[in-house]
Amino acid sequence: MWDEAFFWRSWIAALITAVLASPVGCLMIWRKTAFFSDALSHAALAGILLGAALGIGQNAGVVLLVCCLAVLLSRVSDRFPVGIDVLLLIIGQTALCAGLIGLSYSDAVRSDLLGYLFGDVLSVTNDDLIFTGITASACTAMLLPNWKKQVFISVSPDMAQSEGVNLRAQAVLFMTVTALFVALSLKTTGMLLVSALLIIPPAAARFLVRTPEQMAVAGALIGIIAVSGGLFLSVSFDAPAAPSMEICCAVLFVFARIRERRHKLS
Repeated sequence: MWDEAFFWRSWIAALITAVLASPVGCLMIWRKTAFFSDALSHAALAGILLGAALGIGQNAGVVLLVCCLAVLLSRVSDRFPVGIDVLLLIIGQTALCAGLIGLSYSDAVRSDLLGYLFGDVLSVTNDDLIFTGITASACTAMLLPNWKKQVFISVSPDMAQSEGVNLRAQAVLFMTVTALFVALSLKTTGMLLVSALLIIPPAAARFLVRTPEQMAVAGALIGIIAVSGGLFLSVSFDAPAAPSMEICCAVLFVFARIRERRHKLS
């Protein structure tokens, strides 16, 4: 099993996803927008149908839909009267239900609901790996030069604006990066577990470090350990891969919290 090409493709895809998840997840924690990834991931099922309908492929359909949705949310979220969390809930659940209904009538899309909902990282193909690498590189190219601005906005948006930071442009960039991450992680975690990989490792890292950069790096390391452990459990015990990764994330979060508590008491 360990010398099979499919395992190494899966591991590389999971590593790329885990490394990118940490900085994006850190920003979501600081901005208190954890629900945003759920809304976009639920819309991914409709994106799969869109890609099939347009003949552009599932990955391209997901990217197109979630990016358009992210830009739309960045423009209307501040003006929505009952709050962004309510808007995200409405959009996410509606998109998920629309995707499920469309899937039930579609002959063009393989009806592998468990794969769409919980991921199927062990079936990553060479094309999937190329898509993951290109999308992750695009996210990194957008996020890296704007990292300090993104952190500044997350900590103090009013002060960032007074210093000349374009809040609207940075909001669109953040939502676009998050949307692209959702698209590339669909194969790894599925729609329902994207937020687990985004939020839990950075949240665990928060107990261990002091600076934003340290939190992003530590979150990436924790994510790497979690996805590697999850894949090991999946291959060794025939357990579902994405849920195994999430369990590993949760265990590492508990360990980090216990370590922090012991450090404070000592």
